[in-house]
Amino acid sequence: MLSRVAENLYWLGRDLERVENIARMAEVSHTVSVESGGVDGDQHAWDAVLAATGSLGLYNEAHKDDPQLTPAEFLLLSSANPNSLRRTLVVARALARELREQLSREVWEEINRIYLDVHATRTDFRDFRDGMHAFCDQVRSGVASILGLFDNTVLMDEGRDWFRCGVYLERADMTSRIVDAKYFVLLPSAQDIGGALDRSQWVAVLRSASAWQAFRMTHRGAITGPRVATMLVRGEQFPRSLYFCVRAFRRHFEAASDRTPAGQTIHVARELALLDLDLASVDEAALVRQGVHEFMDGFQARLIDVDRLLHEHIFRVLPSVA
Repeated sequence: MLSRVAENLYWLGRDLERVENIARMAEVSHTVSVESGGVDGDQHAWDAVLAATGSLGLYNEAHKDDPQLTPAEFLLLSSANPNSLRRTLVVARALARELREQLSREVWEEINRIYLDVHATRTDFRDFRDGMHAFCDQVRSGVASILGLFDNTVLMDEGRDWFRCGVYLERADMTSRIVDAKYFVLLPSAQDIGGALDRSQWVAVLRSASAWQAFRMTHRGAITGPRVATMLVRGEQFPRSLYFCVRAFRRHFEAASDRTPAGQTIHVARELALLDLDLASVDEAALVRQGVHEFMDGFQARLIDVDRLLHEHIFRVLPSVA
């Protein structure tokens, strides 16, 4: 497969997963805001989402120039925010257009439909609180449909595996950021740990990772930070845990690079094997000892290394022309 095609499929997977993640986190934050009863919602909840998507600093700067700018508007529809759902979807559609020969008609049409729906949505969210849930749910359902169509209508070749590599790397990264944002942004003070506010915020974290029901099915007793973090790191059967995503990424990478010389794949393969091994040994006590923020920070740095190695040793080395 050509390097440009493989890289574009990888990034299409990342961007579509990112769109779904943004919509899900925004929906949860909106629900928390409504339940809190605040006029502008719970700013802490929105700060956590903005931080997880790398948009907090950008929002604070933009808010100085436009005090009426809402976090939802900036995160979902702002063209000025490079990390917004709208901007990410624009990039995903452009990639899909370049990949038309590799995608089925159904996948292309669904990507185009979501793009047109989001593009047609008004950019002023200040009076859109009642429609927020429907908007986010529509986007999430659309991305889920694309992922399903990709698995059921696109050839089961290395292109599908590169696409899935992108999906799982992005998913692992965002799960780690969701947990990290709780420690870094949400908790107002140490004295609140274990209290009602702390518990409600950890429930929001679980919902942001679509993990609330899975947690209730596998855990009994109190909802605590270490227990939630451990599940999202080490949950073998939960498809958004770091461990599950890294193992899935590793499986798809091995399939995608099966015809690539070992000298090119060894760097990525080695890092994935070490990451897989380290995650397999994580338990609640180890997380508490190291510190959840420190663990997530280190994990994100290692994902950046995996992405860098992919580009240096795979995408930049594969043939660029047929």
